Amino acid sequence: LDTRLFCVSGHVERPGLYEVELGTPLRDLLELAGSRPPKAVLLGGAAGSFLRPDQLDLPLSFEGARAANATLGSGVVMVFDETADLVGAVLRIAEFFRDESCGQCVPCRVGTVRQEEALHRLVSGQTKGDELEVLADLTQVMRDASICGLGQTAANAVASAIENLGVLQ
Repeated sequence: LDTRLFCVSGHVERPGLYEVELGTPLRDLLELAGSRPPKAVLLGGAAGSFLRPDQLDLPLSFEGARAANATLGSGVVMVFDETADLVGAVLRIAEFFRDESCGQCVPCRVGTVRQEEALHRLVSGQTKGDELEVLADLTQVMRDASICGLGQTAANAVASAIENLGVLQ
C-alpha cells in the first residue's frame, strides 16, 4: 500500500500527523482529525491551494489533487471553520513569501511585493484599477519566469483563495 503523511492543523480537535493510504478522500482525513465543518481547507501548505467544502471528497493522491487544480505539496492540511479570517490568512501567506524571497530573480523579488501590495489595496478598498487582473497577471509571470519553486508557487494560495473561494472579490 502506498501511504502519505499529512500534518493536519487548524480548526480540528486532534491536530497532528496522520498516515493515510494514497487516494483516501480528504473528508476521511478531516474526520480522523475531528475537523469542525470547514469554510475552507488549505491543501499543500502556503504554496498549496484553498479548497471549498464541496471539494472534500477529493482523493488524496497526486492525480486527484491535479484534477482539482491543487497539489499535495508538503502534506500540510489546514482547516478553516466559519470563524476563520480567510483574508487575514491570505495576507499572512503573501507576507511570508515576500519575506522568504531570496531576491535573486525579478519575477519573485518584485512579484511577491506587488502581490502583497495589491492584496492590501483590495482589503482597504483603495484599489488602483483592476487589482484582481493585476494579481492574475502577477501569478502567471511568477509561475512562468521565476528561477525556483518558491517564486513559481508563491501566488498559488492567493490565486486559489480568489478563484476558488471568492475571497477579496
